[in-house]
Amino acid sequence: MLATFWLPAPPPPPEQPGVSPTPCPPAVGDAVSGQVAGGGTQISVNLEDENGSGEYEFDPAWMTFCAGETVEFTLTSETEYHTFEVDDLGIFWEVEAEDTQTFTFTFDEPGEYQIVCEPHRWQGMLGTIIVR
Repeated sequence: MLATFWLPAPPPPPEQPGVSPTPCPPAVGDAVSGQVAGGGTQISVNLEDENGSGEYEFDPAWMTFCAGETVEFTLTSETEYHTFEVDDLGIFWEVEAEDTQTFTFTFDEPGEYQIVCEPHRWQGMLGTIIVR
């Protein structure tokens, strides 16, 4: 059995008197591919089991967004059925093998949220969304 360890995101730098706070960072991950209408972010997430290896993962496995940001997600399953679930945000999407699903979500509340593929949770298919 493999153990999965998650390291917390580094805390933001302390605010200094007379210095404006750093603006919220853009989405994180190589999958950022552009902007959607209204200034939101477009991101592609691959739901992978690379070549049937049993190494299940989200790619990217973690993303950072700003509170109030609207994100268009494009989910693509490589070889089999997966889910993209964020229970605390009410997000639940199913993606069949070799299929793609697209949805839009606006992040209202700052926090750290776990992404789960329920059929492959125990094989380590977990991720993180950070909303600042």
